[in-house]
Amino acid sequence: MRGTAFKTPSITVRLFATRLALVATLAACLPAPQVRAEEPPRLSPTDTRRVFVTGTTASFPKVTAAVDVSTQELHAAVRKHVTIVLDTQGHSIAMRAPWALEVSSGLDPATIQTELIEKVFLPRAKDGLYDDGLAALVEATEGWVKDRKDRELARIEAARVFRTRTLPLSLLGLGSLAAVGTFLYQRSRHDSRVAEARRKLAAFKQEVVGLSDLLDAQQERHRLLPHTDPDFKTPMQGQTRSAYDAVQGALGRYRERWLGLMDVWEKAQERVDSEWFLGTAAADDCIRLLDSAEARPPLDEVAGECRGPLDVLEQAHEKSRALADELDAGLAAADARIARLAERGRSGAAFQAATAAAARSLALARHDLESDPVEARGRLEGGLADMATLVGRLDAFEAADDRRRKAAATADDAEAKIRAKRAEGWLLAEPGADPMVHVVQSREHAALAAQLLDAGEVEGALKHLEHAERHAGEAVAILESVVAAKAKIDDLLPGCIARLEALGGRRPATERALEHLAAAYAENSWTDLADNVAKADEGLERIKRMIAEAQSAAEPSRQHYFKALALLEEVVRQEAWVEGCQTAVTDRRQELDGLRASLPKRASDTTRRIGELEARLDRQRTDRVRANEHCREAGRLVQVAERGLAVQRPDLLQAGRVIDAADSAAARAEELATEDERLARQAFTEIEETDSLIRRAAAWYAEGVSADVRAAVSALERAKSLLTGQRYEDSIKASSESAALAREAYAAATAEAERRRQRRIQEIQRRQMQDSFERMSRGAGPWVISLPGGTFTGPDPWRTVLGGGPVIGGGAARGSSPAAGGSWTRDVAEVRW
Repeated sequence: MRGTAFKTPSITVRLFATRLALVATLAACLPAPQVRAEEPPRLSPTDTRRVFVTGTTASFPKVTAAVDVSTQELHAAVRKHVTIVLDTQGHSIAMRAPWALEVSSGLDPATIQTELIEKVFLPRAKDGLYDDGLAALVEATEGWVKDRKDRELARIEAARVFRTRTLPLSLLGLGSLAAVGTFLYQRSRHDSRVAEARRKLAAFKQEVVGLSDLLDAQQERHRLLPHTDPDFKTPMQGQTRSAYDAVQGALGRYRERWLGLMDVWEKAQERVDSEWFLGTAAADDCIRLLDSAEARPPLDEVAGECRGPLDVLEQAHEKSRALADELDAGLAAADARIARLAERGRSGAAFQAATAAAARSLALARHDLESDPVEARGRLEGGLADMATLVGRLDAFEAADDRRRKAAATADDAEAKIRAKRAEGWLLAEPGADPMVHVVQSREHAALAAQLLDAGEVEGALKHLEHAERHAGEAVAILESVVAAKAKIDDLLPGCIARLEALGGRRPATERALEHLAAAYAENSWTDLADNVAKADEGLERIKRMIAEAQSAAEPSRQHYFKALALLEEVVRQEAWVEGCQTAVTDRRQELDGLRASLPKRASDTTRRIGELEARLDRQRTDRVRANEHCREAGRLVQVAERGLAVQRPDLLQAGRVIDAADSAAARAEELATEDERLARQAFTEIEETDSLIRRAAAWYAEGVSADVRAAVSALERAKSLLTGQRYEDSIKASSESAALAREAYAAATAEAERRRQRRIQEIQRRQMQDSFERMSRGAGPWVISLPGGTFTGPDPWRTVLGGGPVIGGGAARGSSPAAGGSWTRDVAEVRW
């Protein structure tokens, strides 16, 4: 510690051989002793000792040497005293540091205990090496303070270097870097904007030159057109002359526009050349000028208003002659197609007006072609459009006429087939099934379609053609259906007759089965089938009549095959119904005979199941009323079924339904019993978990606060009561409410404890601040100030650890310590081993 310019602590060590002396020394921290403590040593004003030993003959030379070295190394006028009290017999040590030292070096009680006593002293004290331990503790305390002071000095020096060197140099570098960066940025922006302006100006110049070349070329074409084109032998007239003059006017307007663009050229060149080496304003003005609407050369407009019309004028004669030849050829082809309509038997009068209009347009165009080829071209294009429409009408006309001829051919084919069948002996005269009627209607619609075609009404003709095609198809379909009906009649009639005979033969067996049901079983079991024999007889009579009528309709003299087929299909349905009536009786007998054999065993099985269920409910303590009611209901139903089976003519269907109901009731009772057991176990588990939660919450205590679980306990008791009353669902709900109340009470208690702890800490801090203020007001200190050179503390009267020592220094109160660094802290670091 030699050579340092900071303040070091002066350490006073007092050693005692009895616990009573330690108790007297630390009376502010420990309980009062039961016996009178040994009188502590007294100090005189001239006493320079720092190590005091009481109640033992052992010597502590290492401690004395360490403390003396610490005292000799003090360089400041102010001392900070650290007091260490060791009780060798009580195996305890207490250590206190002044408040100023605690603030400046961080020697609070927790740090003293963990970093100094436990790490340095305790390992030696446990081996009985008190002298070595205390000496090491003194040296460790000196080292701790020195390390903290060294770090503080290093921090101050670093701050000074930062303020005097690092910060100014950094600011200077940043300023220089900012200036260079600003210059480079502005130069880069200048270069980019000027380059952009020059690029746009070059593109603008190229477009202006292109516009000038285009105007010159079109002006020359316009001037030489009447003299170099051999087709313009006659003066221009009409639309041709107007187009020629319009080009001359457009060339004049765009020449004036070109002069304005030249002015823009000069202004832009002047602005971009006047830009200074870091500026961008003139370049920006140049770019805005070149991007404006007045700086856009009208190349497309010149092409549209000058070059395009000149191209049309140069090609007007050739194009008009080609169109005239095309229209002439189209008229010839249309006249030929109209002439061929007569070969089809149709009239072409509806197309004469269109061909005449096209011919008139062609004649007028040929007359004006040399002097006004533009107008002639327009007339020829209109004539070609009319000709295209005429061709479309002719195509539709011919397609419709082809459909008419095809529909007529289909009708002729159907008539040929009808005549062939009639030649074979088929009458084909059944009402509603005469195919010849549809043939006649098809021909009528075809004739109407032909008349409409001659009148030019193609759409109306197409509608009649659709009807003609449909009737022709229906005629063929009816003819084929008649043949198919005859074949089906030949197939069904023998089967229907054979089945009728078989159903008549089953009648006696059906009567015997019904008589057996009446003798052996209750009427309710078979009453719904009592009329089945009579119903079957009625059905058989209807079948006989329909078969006879079908045979009559299918006779060769009538040939009403559709009617006969309909009657036979109904016969098939009637025979199926009659068979169902007879089969129902025999099936019912088989069903009841089967029930007579199986119901007693089913009843006994259900009885055994109910007995097992009753035994289970007797063992189970958690079952409720619903399960027992279903069990008793199942037993009553089985008894009813057994009584029904014991009569002479039992109602087996009803007995079977009763046994099914009993089995269902038993199954439901088992489900309810299982559910009751599950709910009871769940409710018991919920109560146990909630009780454990309430106990943990009630056992918690901190800061004088405990959880108020009375509401939770009340809800838990209600849950237990509900469980005892077999109200399991309500018990589970009450347990959940109790757990929620317990959690809320615990949360409220912990929150209140935290609030109290915060208030207690704030009160301690307030008292410390008040005590510090009172001591400073009396001039007693301690005071601590922070300056660039370090931390300085003011004087504080000396107080011995045991109190009541002599006065050292004038004017100090009795019982004070000669401390120059500050007062004692309120807390003491005490460790036992």
